[in-house]
Parts: sequence; C-alpha cells; structure tokens
Amino acid sequence: MSVDPLNQGHPPNLGKLAQLSLDRMADAVLLTDVEARIFYVNDAACQLLGGDRPELLEARFWEIDQNLTPDTWPRYLQTLQKQGVLEQEARYRTGDHKLIEVEVTATYLVADERAYNCTVFRYLSERASVAREVQRAKDQLRAVLDAVPGLVSWISQDGRYLGVNRHLAASYNMPPDAFVGKELGFLKNSPEFVEFVRDFLEGDVDYHSQLVRANVRGTPCYYITAAQKYDQGRATVVVGVDVSERKRSEEALQRSEARLLEKTQELEEALRERQRAESQLIQSEKMYALGQMVAGMAHEINNPINFIYGNLAYTDNYVRDLLELFKLYQEEVPDTPPRVAAEIEAVDLDFITTDLPKIVDSMKLGAERILKLVLSLRNFSRLDEAQFKQAYVQEGIESALAILNHRIQGRIELVKEYQPLPKIYCYPAQLNQVWMNLLCNAIDAVLDPALRDDSYDSPPRITIRTKPLEGDRILVAIHDNGRGIKPELQEKIFDPFFTTKPVGTGTGLGLSICYQILQTHSGQIRVHSHEGQTEDSPWKRGSEFLVELPVGSSKDDVPR
Repeated sequence: MSVDPLNQGHPPNLGKLAQLSLDRMADAVLLTDVEARIFYVNDAACQLLGGDRPELLEARFWEIDQNLTPDTWPRYLQTLQKQGVLEQEARYRTGDHKLIEVEVTATYLVADERAYNCTVFRYLSERASVAREVQRAKDQLRAVLDAVPGLVSWISQDGRYLGVNRHLAASYNMPPDAFVGKELGFLKNSPEFVEFVRDFLEGDVDYHSQLVRANVRGTPCYYITAAQKYDQGRATVVVGVDVSERKRSEEALQRSEARLLEKTQELEEALRERQRAESQLIQSEKMYALGQMVAGMAHEINNPINFIYGNLAYTDNYVRDLLELFKLYQEEVPDTPPRVAAEIEAVDLDFITTDLPKIVDSMKLGAERILKLVLSLRNFSRLDEAQFKQAYVQEGIESALAILNHRIQGRIELVKEYQPLPKIYCYPAQLNQVWMNLLCNAIDAVLDPALRDDSYDSPPRITIRTKPLEGDRILVAIHDNGRGIKPELQEKIFDPFFTTKPVGTGTGLGLSICYQILQTHSGQIRVHSHEGQTEDSPWKRGSEFLVELPVGSSKDDVPR
C-alpha cells in the first residue's frame, strides 16, 4: 500500500499523530495522575530508566523521583498547579537501583476536567554537572569580590577591562558592564593608575603594589593599589584600597600602614585560597571522573575474565584428555587409514599435540595477569571506600605501581625497601592520589630527557621505603635518581600551578593536591633534593619526597 507523504486531501489524525510523537520523542516522558500513578511512559523513558513498561506502569512517581515521598507529593502537585511548569534537576532511580542525575520539566495539564502531570526529562551528563559546579564556584567568587570594600578590576594583557566589582562601578555611578571592553584611562581620572598598570603588564614580575592618586567624582583620592597576574600572565587583577583620609594626617597614616599591610596580605591570601580552591576542585573532579572510569572498566572486565579464567581449567583437562585418547587410539589402531594419515600430516598433528597445552597455559597466565590488574584498578579507584577507615598504605602504593607498570617495566629499576607498617586511619582514595602523583613525578624525573641529566651514567632507578616512626607515625619515602630540584625552587613546588616541567607537560597541581590531602590527614610532606651531584656521592642524586602520616585511632585524629 502506498503512503501519501503530503497527506493531500486527507487531514491527519491528530490523536494518533500526538501519540506517535510522544512515543518517538528523544526525551523521556512520563504521565501521572494526581495520585502519582504512572499511566504512560514512552520508549525513551523505558530505555533511560532501564525498566520494562509494565513494571513502570505499576510504579508510583515518587518511587522513581528520589526528591519526592508520599508525604511531599501533595505539596509538589500544589506548587506545580500554581506555577504551571517546573524546571529542576533531580535524581531518578533506575530499574537496577542506580541513581542518575536528570534535567526535569514538569507541566500541569487538565483534560476532561481531570488533572495530570506530564514529566519530560533527560540525562544530565557528568560534564554538564561539572560545568554547573564550576559556574557556581565562579558566582561565589564574584560575590566575595563584590563584598570586598575596595576597587577590584580585571584587565587583559592588551589593557582592556574584563570586568569590575560592584564597589568600583558604584564609585563612578556606572553599571559594571559599562567597563567591559573599555581601554585603560577611558575615565581620564587617574594617569598614575594607567601608568602603573601598563608598566606592570609590560614587566616580568607577577605582583606589584604602590600608592596611586585618582579623582573620584571630582575629589582627589589616594589608593594603595595591588596587582596580581593570573592565567599565565594573560590577565591581571587589580585591587585598590582607599587611603585618602589616612594620608591627610601623618599620625593617621602611620597607624594605617600596618592595617593596609595586613589588608594586602589578606588579599594575597584570598588570591592564593582561590587558586587552591580552583586546583582542588579541578583535581577532585578529574579524580572522581577517573575513579568512575577505572571502577567501571574494572567491573566490566572482571566478569568476562572470571568466566574465561574459570573455564580454562576445564579446557586444559579436556585438551589433555583428548590428547591421551588420541594417543591411546594410535596405540590400539597402529594401521591408520590413508585418509586419516594424510590429514594428520597436513595439520602437523605432532606440533599441535606439543603446542596446544602450551597455548592453554599461556592463556591461563594472561588471564591471571588481567585479574591482577583488575584488582589493582579496583583498589586504586576505591569508590566504595571514600569514608574514613583503616587501611594499609602499602596496598595503595602497590595498586598505583600496578597501574603504572607499563611505564616502569623494562625501563626503570624499582627498589622496594618495605618495613611492616600498621593499618592507619585515613581516606584511602585520597592517599591513592598522593602515591600516584609522587610516582608519576618520579617516573618523569628519570625518563623525561628534558628533566634527566645525561652526563650522569646511571640506569633510571626509583626507590620506595616504608618504616614505622616513633609517636605512632609512619614514613613513606619515594626517591628518584633524576636531575634533582634547584634549592631556590624547592620552597615553591607545593604552590598551586607551579611546575618545574617544560611548558605544556605539567599543570602544577599534583604536588599542591598532595600537600592539601596530607594536611587533612594531619600529615606532612617534605623534599630532599640535590641537583648536579657527582658520581662520588650517587646516593645523593635526584629527589626524595618524604611523607609522614599518623596511625590515628579515630576520625577525631584527622581535622576536617
């Protein structure tokens, strides 16, 4: 039967067309009555929730939406009726009892004098969730800077305003958006400020401050102005604190200098706290995403490899039984038929009987290696062990080494000097980040040509030591025989975004995150590094990071 694509002469059946549209919508759709009974689900909803349509049609809406309960449903329905449409984020329970983040649009409908709830939802990806969290952090930072009782502005390297805080805009009776894109000096009220910022942008220093004179609403004012570069020098934040009244009196000025210095230090600390907060947010999201991926891979690999490994023993027995049976057949029937003899020669049966058991043994060895790697991946991710608990530090180190084995094996001499350690109270997943970052840095130090000293003829080596210390503490030391770190750089290596690696190869977050994690565990990290030592004292070459941790006895031992 042919189909008229344009429905010429035949008006469409709107009821069937609407039904078909709902069924084939890319977004998931649920229809419920005022008692929260689900009476319609489309294909996308069945697929996203992972359940059969009959099962979903027997459920109540609050069994899926984890933000609702039988007690809160009437209030939710009343709000929906009042507003007509609700847009929000929610957590929905799937058929396999997992929780997923979704974007929800709920609409209040009335048909045939009866009320209904139409819920359209879609999966909220981790990427979108992270973007929302980052935006919330930016909004929070903006609110903090707006609350600062000073003139704060962001200026690009080419001398244009990227934005200002509320206080600065209010000082000139202008909205903050009016500054964006304008050149320095467009207000023509402070040549000193323009000269100060331009000199700072053209210079090599990352921070500078000085006294600047400006006219605000026709009144001469004086500001202690501090500038700090960020975004790798591509932009600058400038903070101006009014000191006009203090400058008019020598005695008042002397008293204010101490307060201004303290204020400047507080602003510097606020900037550093911002950097630390950003670095911790970025790293925690990356490690969470990595942990999710690693745990998922380990789970997906574990089931099939267990199936394969479990059947290899039977396969080995069957192969050996068949080979024994064939051997017995050859002994009992010495006169092999010509066709069989020809086929035996064609397939090289002697080689097969010799090589087949070896193949099965190789498969068993490979499966055992995969099982070991899966176990290491699961131990490293520890998504189910985010709580504070007792754990063995050496297990976390071994898991990190197993994951990094592809970079170590055959290229680096690995020396383990382990002394027995007690279990310690900790967050195992966080400590695994520490061992992974320190080992990655050690591997880079001994393998990266840009970091290694080629004049020193010694094979790459990494030494890991563990031992208990007095006072219920333990020590983990990771030493590499790379080039080492210059003394003037050692005080900066734990600062956020500082790195000794070449441009484009390091973020400067790894050691900063290690430092923060160990602080939350009442631990400490320090570095011993000797750059450019001679072969007369090869044990002093390279860098050694020493981590001390308390054994602890309860969660109270570790500050939050």
